[in-house]
Formats: sequence, structure tokens, C-alpha cells
Amino acid sequence: MILENLRLLARAMIPGSGSDAAGPIKNTFLDLILNKGVEDIAAYTVCLSTNKKFSAAASQGDIANPYIISTVITDFLVMGKGGLWWNQGTVASPDYKRLNPKTIAALDKDRPNWRDVSDGAPQDYLIDGNNIIVIPAPVSALTDGFWLFYGAKPTYMTAVGHYPFSGSTTEYTYLSMFDMAIIKYARHQISPVFNQQTNENISWQEYLKEREEKTQLLRRRPDISNVAQFQGKL
Repeated sequence: MILENLRLLARAMIPGSGSDAAGPIKNTFLDLILNKGVEDIAAYTVCLSTNKKFSAAASQGDIANPYIISTVITDFLVMGKGGLWWNQGTVASPDYKRLNPKTIAALDKDRPNWRDVSDGAPQDYLIDGNNIIVIPAPVSALTDGFWLFYGAKPTYMTAVGHYPFSGSTTEYTYLSMFDMAIIKYARHQISPVFNQQTNENISWQEYLKEREEKTQLLRRRPDISNVAQFQGKL
């Protein structure tokens, strides 16, 4: 559903919102809320799963000199299941090895000297806010030395013909099922403007339910289950 229709449906479901010209909710505000709803769904579902390589720098990656996510992965939103890989080979003959995902608490328990280890072959990594920390930091620089799998931040809709998630005239049809979730997110966020606080919890639960139902549909793999059933009949 394009932005123009999302606006139309949102206004129909939010009593008192009126039109952009006459109502208290202007399109600039409504568009911002709709886009934030798309972003919330993208973060929860990791539906814009992607990957990107970035270069390793000699002695960079420890807690004192981490890789800055907003610099090396500019559209990063959330981590993906694939995690972080390190090229233990060369640019000409890459050999990527998956690093072990860790938390600070886990490292403090299992590898208490992790803050002080010398440069070497990276083994572990952690995500700490806007930082990617690898333990140990690599000895040498290497183009595309790291390969990160993550969920991207959606591009905001800025024109009436734009679709959610792509932020362009290209529709990601597999995500069209989330249109109503986007609307319900907007209804919950805007309801306090009309002093509908008593309905806030109800509207939020409706959004969470809609989001979860569609997330389960997104994650279904009937092709896999069908193959298993088919093979069982051979």
C-alpha cells in the first residue's frame, strides 16, 4: 500500500484526525509516525535482512578502538542471525570464518583478560551500542576483512507513491501483509493527541498482536515442510 493510501486508512481509523488541511494531524506528522511504525516492524522481524563487508584495520577492533557501526554499516538497524565473519585468508583467496558472538558479561566470565589481549586472529565479537568489538583485534589491515549479516533500516517514505520498507515506488510484496500493523502502530501513537489515553493499552496490544501474526506468516516455510512430507511418502 502506497503512502497516500496508508494516510487515507490511518485517518479513517483515527477519529478526529481529519484531513491534512483541516485536521489537527498534518501529513508531515502522520508520515513520520507511519515511517516509525515501519522501522519498528523491520527491527522486530529483521525482514530487511542483508549483509555487507567492511575493511579490517591493523590493531583496530578492541574496546579502546572499536569499529563504529554508523560509519562502516550506515544502514544498520539490528543484528541478523548470520553474525560477523572474518577473512582469515587474503583478498585474492578469501576464507571467511564465523566469529563467536559474545556479551560483555560472558567475556568477563569466560575470558576475563579480553580487554588486554594482544592483536591476533579474531575469535570473538560483541556489539556494544554503536561499537563492534573483536577479540583479539586483527594484526594486519585487509580490504573487506569483515562480513556482517544484519537487518537494515528501512528507507522512509517521502512521496505519496512510495511503499513502506523500500521508501520508493518499488513494492516489497512479501511485506505488504504488514500494512495493517503500520496503521495500528500509528493509531496507538496518535491517540493521546485526542485524549484517548484509556484506549492506549488496548490499541498497543492490537498492534503487537497484528505484528506477531504477520511475523509468523513471514517466517513460515511451507516449501520445507512440504518436501519433508513428500520425502516421507517415497
